[in-house]
Amino acid sequence: MKNSLAIAIEALSWMAYEGVGERTALFRASNQLGSTHDELRQAHRIIMETTRFRNRIEHLTSGLLPNSSLEHVPHGVQSFLTILVYLKQVDQTEARKLQRVVSLGRQILGWKELHPYEEAIGRILTKQSDIRPQDEYERVALETCHPVWYAKRVMLVFGREVGLQILKRNLTNVPLYVRANPLRASSGLGQQKFKDVVEVAGIQKVWRLDHLKTLSQQQGTVAAGEVVIQDLSAIVADLVACPVAGNIVLDVCSAPGNKTSHCAALMGNEGRILSVDVSSERMVQWNHEMIRTGCLIAEPIIADARRLEVNVEADVVIVDPPCSNSGVFAKNPSMKWRTTPSRLNSLTIRQFTILQSSARHVRSGGNLIYCTCSILPEENEDILLDFLHRNPDFHVERQQPFLGSPGLKGFDLCQRFYTHLHDCNGYFIAKLHRD
Repeated sequence: MKNSLAIAIEALSWMAYEGVGERTALFRASNQLGSTHDELRQAHRIIMETTRFRNRIEHLTSGLLPNSSLEHVPHGVQSFLTILVYLKQVDQTEARKLQRVVSLGRQILGWKELHPYEEAIGRILTKQSDIRPQDEYERVALETCHPVWYAKRVMLVFGREVGLQILKRNLTNVPLYVRANPLRASSGLGQQKFKDVVEVAGIQKVWRLDHLKTLSQQQGTVAAGEVVIQDLSAIVADLVACPVAGNIVLDVCSAPGNKTSHCAALMGNEGRILSVDVSSERMVQWNHEMIRTGCLIAEPIIADARRLEVNVEADVVIVDPPCSNSGVFAKNPSMKWRTTPSRLNSLTIRQFTILQSSARHVRSGGNLIYCTCSILPEENEDILLDFLHRNPDFHVERQQPFLGSPGLKGFDLCQRFYTHLHDCNGYFIAKLHRD
């Protein structure tokens, strides 16, 4: 427990200091302090849950420590107090375990470092704080742990009842999904390689993993590239794109490479895939993924997709631009605290520009797939409305397979995934055909 707590404190400090995500912070802290698999798993849970409930923890802390400000407290101490408030006020951890956590905290940070905050620790352990919202939207935001503006936006778009279901579902994680990779897997790969999994109806050799232990038992299979971890919604997007052997595919904003490797598998490694991403660091990860999964037909291109200068007319163009990630708030809770209305506005401008730039490379008779891991219409249907108005040679086509829900604003042929309905990341898929 001591090393798990130390890793969690260090990782939360990295997140506060540099604004990095949970995964990056966890591995930085783990590399600094070293860890076993079980310690890493425990630390990961603490990081995820304290981040998921961040605004509620801050609200409860303000009630417990009304005369204290955490802004000028050292990052390590602040992270420790945050964990303590979560365990006591949200997780309802029993008193004996809380005392153990405090004892370990003194060992990790040093009693001199924590001495000025002993009174605060005592209040956290002995007092019960209540949620005191100012209005209805703040109450919902605190109860479901989202920014107020986002809680309001979701309820206005989807209605109060459905909006609450969407928001509440983000309080728990989503299952992992894996797909068999025929470029690496033996012909006998199937469900017998996994325990406690469910095969997804309507798609062959795609499984839902309900227990992380199942994945840890198959790390060798994952490392060998026989299976690929990829969310169900993203797998469906590749199947909707439906590239076939001999096609030319342009995969825009492609790193870390799951879509590229899946397209190569669907094409039987016959044809050509141009994978574009602006980040050279992410393309290093993309390259590792191509090697691991046995993809032989992909070419990396480091370029800004808003000004895409490639001399190609593609049969299939897949555009998965940067977005608010509102569909993955359950999986990566730190993202919901980084998303703001002004950032959303900037993203929509970028998304339209990338889509418009990419569309120039779709051959006549080819298909353009536009997808995001966002559930907000500003990043999806609204982008399409503008795009189709300016590009009358494109029209929306029916999708196969169709496992999600119909799109909004009359885009019934588009496909939406919602975490509370489909038990995967929130997602949007549009298939456009060029005349």
